[in-house]
Amino acid sequence: MTTPATPPRTLRRALIIGGLTLLVASAVLTPKLNPLTRSRVMAAENIGLVWNDINLWRIALSQAVRESDDGAWPADIQQHRPQGVGPHIGVRSPGPWQLEATISRDAELGILAGTQLLFTYDPASMHWRCRNGAPPMPAGYMPISCEGMDASPGETGMPGTLLLWCALLFIGAAIFWVLRHPLIGPGQLRPGRLRRTPYPQLPQVDRLLRLSGRLRAVLQAAQIALPEWQRAVAYARHGADRRLATLAERLGTRARPADGWDLPGIVVEWQFANALPVSLDRCLAFVPETGCDEDELIRRLMAAPTGSDVMLVLAPNTAQAPMPRLQGYCEDRTNLFVMIDGAAQSECLLSRNPADVLLRLLAAQLRVTRISPYQTRGAITSAGAFFGREQLLARVIGREPANYLVVGGRQLGKSSLLKAVQRRLQDHPHIVCHYLSLRDHRLAPRMALQFGLPAATTLDDIIAHLESTYAGKRLFLMIDEADLFFRDESGNGYRQLAALRALSDEGRCWFMLAGFWDLYATAVLDYQSPLRNFGEVLTIGGLETEACRELATKPLARLRYGVDNPRLVEQLVEASGQRANLLAILCHECLELLGSGERVIEARHTAQAMASTAVQDALAGWGRLSNDETACRIDRIAVYHTALHGKTSLAALADLFAGSGRATEPEALRQALARLQLAYVLRRCEGGFMFAIPLFLKQFEAGETAVLLRQELAATPH
Repeated sequence: MTTPATPPRTLRRALIIGGLTLLVASAVLTPKLNPLTRSRVMAAENIGLVWNDINLWRIALSQAVRESDDGAWPADIQQHRPQGVGPHIGVRSPGPWQLEATISRDAELGILAGTQLLFTYDPASMHWRCRNGAPPMPAGYMPISCEGMDASPGETGMPGTLLLWCALLFIGAAIFWVLRHPLIGPGQLRPGRLRRTPYPQLPQVDRLLRLSGRLRAVLQAAQIALPEWQRAVAYARHGADRRLATLAERLGTRARPADGWDLPGIVVEWQFANALPVSLDRCLAFVPETGCDEDELIRRLMAAPTGSDVMLVLAPNTAQAPMPRLQGYCEDRTNLFVMIDGAAQSECLLSRNPADVLLRLLAAQLRVTRISPYQTRGAITSAGAFFGREQLLARVIGREPANYLVVGGRQLGKSSLLKAVQRRLQDHPHIVCHYLSLRDHRLAPRMALQFGLPAATTLDDIIAHLESTYAGKRLFLMIDEADLFFRDESGNGYRQLAALRALSDEGRCWFMLAGFWDLYATAVLDYQSPLRNFGEVLTIGGLETEACRELATKPLARLRYGVDNPRLVEQLVEASGQRANLLAILCHECLELLGSGERVIEARHTAQAMASTAVQDALAGWGRLSNDETACRIDRIAVYHTALHGKTSLAALADLFAGSGRATEPEALRQALARLQLAYVLRRCEGGFMFAIPLFLKQFEAGETAVLLRQELAATPH
């Protein structure tokens, strides 16, 4: 059975307006044909006939009383029926001196039909008194002499009633039009939809809400602050330059002009703040000229040399200016264009977290790996991408300034920790914090150049310069990648280290030094080192379990991706050994494996990610943890022995060397195990050491470890 088609909304609106207009016009021009005015008009035309009949009856009865011998009320009033009385009323006498007049139920009498009047005759004064009966005659149709009446006969109040009806009708229609207007009706039913109103329509919505007196109530329900709403309304009235500047400020970006673009509109470059938790530090923003041809615009965009830069296309794309082909072109994930239409621009302006709006648009229109939320190389510089390490941060931030030695293997998070400390101290009123990545042994020259001083400036003079620059503040210097410096110092009598210690002892400066084995050996193993007892040693290992779960799920959720089962998250955390960098690589690989349209990571994705080349590359490099080849060989023997037997120990390794006739010192074995623990290759367990990362075993094929172990032992001197 076919359902009848519903008339279009515009047709329904036209029918309603036409009906109301006809109703009002007919009430004025042809009131007898209007259902609202017909009854009163008919009553006004016939009230004279009704009162004529009533007056004839009253005259006849008065005369009958005067002509009677005893002046009594007639027993049968119908005997005195006057000549010329019409059929408009029926009369009877319910008692002496009483007359009851009931108007006939004739449609021609309008609202008078069926009403009743009661009259009482006073023989002394020979006057009639009247009052309303039941049902009563409407006000305005009774004489002024009747009880409670203040209008003369025939005054129907028709013009006033008509005006009242018209006024009420128009007021009701105006209220209905405002409250049910397509621009603000949905926003009042579901206030949250107000954020998605295309920005060109915001001024009209603002006027309608103010007209209806509903602006503050709707904004409050939608959780939109009035200043934000006013800024969004003004945004719609601005030119392209002002709109770009407003949106850049709202998104927390730094904007600068981008010249040389052959595009019909304005192009600027946006530099994103570090808080954006994706691998996108810059992009281009383009506002097309008003009225430009859509096909020509797409052609120009296809020819634009954007390279690897993402370009945001800020076009209104409203019902008044639709751009469906441009929208489709930008949504094609094979290019790097992202459409931010009028509704999305409003959402950026009115949302409490505009960065999330932008992230959602980027994830919907780009390959997710282009903006992967997982940083797999280098230090984490964004607060939104840094997870965990709360205990270590609390030990540094929540105390008086002190010296710290941060030790750990590569890609375990030393630099990320130092950057996190710098972010938290950058607004401290009494501490000034500086970060330096050393990367070689020349500490003083690099520090001098960073602070704008000649390279030959001594450490003492550098600190004196900083003290004068930041008078009244404590100096806190963070020196990263310092292993080569410590290695050089150990061969040169620790001259600069002694200077660092002296500066710290004098209270002029505090240091946070980060490195791997050379720092650890200098601070812990070398009794003569000035670094011994220099500061608290902070060892970087695995990330906290809960922080690992957040690292695996929160960045995905911000892009509206997810994991099929919570157990998969636990598997990723366990397989990575809670190593933050490795967990980020696993999650990134899972995103790489998602097909077109897929937004949920499943078990097949995690299984392939764990076996990926990127994961295996991240686990490599453990065979060269020292510059001493003999030490590296002992490291490899310890790892192969662990892979062959599931775990190892100092005693087992000593027996292995002794059984093969190779000489080695127990101290060398102890340092190898310490070095492997520091690199997060091994971890201490009951009865010895085992792999810190379960995925580590996937590096070795079956039977391979026995061969590799024999080769390393054979290469060890007797």
